[in-house]
Amino acid sequence: MRAAAWISRDSALTAVYEQERDLHTETAAVIAGISPAEVSAAQRQGAKAVNFGSIYGVGSRTLAENAFDAYGIDMTVAEAQAALNRFFQAYHTLKRWMYVHADLCQRRGYVRIGAGRVVEALWEPSGHLSFPQCCNLPVQGAAADAMLRALALVFRRLRGIHGGLVASVHDELLLEVAEADADAARAILEETMLEAFDMTFPGAPLAKVVEVKVGQTWKDIK
Repeated sequence: MRAAAWISRDSALTAVYEQERDLHTETAAVIAGISPAEVSAAQRQGAKAVNFGSIYGVGSRTLAENAFDAYGIDMTVAEAQAALNRFFQAYHTLKRWMYVHADLCQRRGYVRIGAGRVVEALWEPSGHLSFPQCCNLPVQGAAADAMLRALALVFRRLRGIHGGLVASVHDELLLEVAEADADAARAILEETMLEAFDMTFPGAPLAKVVEVKVGQTWKDIK
């Protein structure tokens, strides 16, 4: 969602991160027409489906299905459409970018992704690019660029630390290091992931971008 805010230049969505507000709570409040303080846990959970579904360019039927499958939230097609409408009323610059960008990509026959990569229409079995591809690939691609930069930089900067990277899982990097080096490794990881994000999305809000935890096992810090 941060990537979508930066790419689309949506000031309202960017402000959520600048002011360190919780996007899922904000969206739930917009959908329900209530204040953020009144949002329930179930409403916030349902808003996750709307937030993530919106940047994929999903329709109301797909959103209703995803809300149940991924978040356990019952949502009718009509409720899903109403939620999407309210989301895009709040973040209308993002919506405009999605439609303008999709039109551009479909006319020129390719989507540009992150650091110079492309997906061409001719590579697709259908011979054309879908609306969700045009909307989502630039966002996911840029997020992947940030993660790849973080991987390379963290690996390089951990030299001298007893231990190192053991896994990359979605938006997480997992290190296993000697207990004596835990604090040093933590500082390296936090600083480097923040730097990688800033390199990828210059000028984007940096508050709460990175959270680093230390524990004996991965389960301990989840």
